[in-house]
Amino acid sequence: WDIRNGLAGLVGGPMGSTISTVEHMIKTQMQVDNVTEKRFRGSWHCMTTLMKERGWRVVYTGHVVNTVREGMFLSTYFYTYEGLRVFLHNIVKHENGESDAKVSSAWTVPVAGGISGAWAWFVTFPLDCIKAGIQSQNLSNLQPRVSASGDVAVAPKKLKSVDVLKELLKTKGWKGLYAGVSPSIMRAFIVSGSRFSAYEFAVKLFGDYLR
Repeated sequence: WDIRNGLAGLVGGPMGSTISTVEHMIKTQMQVDNVTEKRFRGSWHCMTTLMKERGWRVVYTGHVVNTVREGMFLSTYFYTYEGLRVFLHNIVKHENGESDAKVSSAWTVPVAGGISGAWAWFVTFPLDCIKAGIQSQNLSNLQPRVSASGDVAVAPKKLKSVDVLKELLKTKGWKGLYAGVSPSIMRAFIVSGSRFSAYEFAVKLFGDYLR
């Protein structure tokens, strides 16, 4: 259980969020638009339309909370995976000897990967809910509207992280911060188990090849 694995993930959070914030923003806006106004023809049209209406910064809506989420997620993810992988490997090695320990990666890697993915998602899920609330707001409604009589209606304020958090706690309580967590954890277990299995296989394959 080396804290440096967690710190490495934490440092990678801000770098990853510069890309993931934009991707999550466009994806969320597209998904909401599909069941509401249906004004976007595709992802590129969605991004260019939003930027034309609100400026380029609109694609970084929710960036702060997403950066915190990415840092927490990646630090938990890699710290848990490396610690659990070594822990399970040592158990097999202690009980069955070195020869079986080499074969143990066939199940210790996907199990460690799956658990680390599920745990990281559980820890950071409240931040993901807040991010989704920020990025799913109808940005077209934030434009000032002129009535038939010429009066300009005051545009509603753009929601911030604190606004979404307060609304969730007010309407659903703390459970609202974990709405939809079960399917996300199940997906994370499968995806992360497969991801780390592929990663470890690639490391071994190319490591042997380069030697």
